[in-house]
Amino acid sequence: MDRNKLKIVLGIATALFLIVAVVLFILGLSLDLALLPKIVLIIVSVLALALSVELGYFTYLLIDKNPNYFLYNPKTKRNISVQKLNFATVNSRMNRFLSKYATSEGKIWNDRVLDNPYLEMPAEFKPLVAYKLLFGLAEKDAEAGWRCLENASDDTIHFICSGLRANNDNDFAAALENLMSQKPVNIRVIRDYLVRNKRYVQNKMLKYTVANIEKF
Repeated sequence: MDRNKLKIVLGIATALFLIVAVVLFILGLSLDLALLPKIVLIIVSVLALALSVELGYFTYLLIDKNPNYFLYNPKTKRNISVQKLNFATVNSRMNRFLSKYATSEGKIWNDRVLDNPYLEMPAEFKPLVAYKLLFGLAEKDAEAGWRCLENASDDTIHFICSGLRANNDNDFAAALENLMSQKPVNIRVIRDYLVRNKRYVQNKMLKYTVANIEKF
């Protein structure tokens, strides 16, 4: 059962058992019954109340107390279901993530942000950074972007390829390394390769996020 549906079912069950507990307790005290039936009604009401509390506790445990970086909806203040996560959301959140390191993707390339050996970046984000930067180049397909890649340092390319390999994307990493290792770099060939594989990069970015969603 879907996590959100389970929370709804448990919430309804909690309310029902609470109502049953209150009604039985009132009946046990107010009805003109023999002592034994009164005791039975009160015991059953107490058991219903205990079950209501237990179900309420399980419902509480399912509440999103820790917002997920990609699933959290600030409007509802809750995490959406991972099944509803789409590429647009992942891409938007990665824009926000990268803004902590530079004001634009171009500056990440030109200022050699990824060359810093002391760069503080959670390991689980590194594959996404690699895909995001490559996708950004292919999506915009702008001359300035391709110049950034053409002039990228060996350390930046190593960071990106390491990120790809962290997602077991070894063939794609090897192809990029091979293209970038040719001197002089034939940026037209690399441009055609990345633009042709834009949908591939997009799918990899989304699938990685979904597969590792608990890490975020």
